Amino acid sequence: MLDRADDATSPQAARKLSKRPCCIIAELMLSDNEITLDGVVRWMVTDRALFREATRFILKRKGDSVRLRLLGEDYPATILGTSADGYELYFDNAIDADIVEDLVGRHLTDE
Repeated sequence: MLDRADDATSPQAARKLSKRPCCIIAELMLSDNEITLDGVVRWMVTDRALFREATRFILKRKGDSVRLRLLGEDYPATILGTSADGYELYFDNAIDADIVEDLVGRHLTDE
């Protein structure tokens, strides 16, 4: 069974976020077993992102602490939930809007 981020209890439920589709090569490091997953970030805003694993899909990871590595930079986060689309992450510290705009702008997709 897939975990789903509950919109009523998610940290940003009251705020509408502008999610622009992108395709950024990334790694997701799970803290419990030092597991690293290769994949892509499908959308990203200052406080959240959607990571899609490239090779396998681990279910029921909601609440796990992780690190998202984008272009060599690590961003600590928590998994809000999982779906067929990937892992929705909530960053421990919001990423500067200029950095997000640059990353998404350089890797923008049509879908």
